[in-house]
Amino acid sequence: MGYANGRNRLWIGILTTMANTDEILRSATDLGKLIAKHKASIQLEDLVKRLRDDTDAQHILNDYNRQVQNISEKEQGGKPIEVEEKHQLEKLRAKLIQTPILRDFQMVQMDYLDLMRRVDEAIQSPITPPQPATVAEDGPLPNTNP
Repeated sequence: MGYANGRNRLWIGILTTMANTDEILRSATDLGKLIAKHKASIQLEDLVKRLRDDTDAQHILNDYNRQVQNISEKEQGGKPIEVEEKHQLEKLRAKLIQTPILRDFQMVQMDYLDLMRRVDEAIQSPITPPQPATVAEDGPLPNTNP
């Protein structure tokens, strides 16, 4: 009888400390609101709006992405990539870098992605157990067997 009561109290304690779906979703909504107020989010939103209005920059970005996709498909299919295709990609990359709004977009996008990576790490840290080290910092342990 005493064992069963102790066990029941343990389950009641666990159940009262567990988060329910509504609490998690409320916290996620609050997190989303905080992220939207962050400098990286505001800058990204602003640049996306400016990019929508700049058709020249859109064409450069679309051409670049199309060329990257073309080369990636050839690589995955084991097909040869022509020298001219590589030159075209470099020309498009240079145009991309020389276009101020695209250069700014790339920098702001990297800041935003870094923020999202850090948020993801913070979310994962309490639920992901630490991984055991497989190799010592200064290399593998020497073999001591004769």
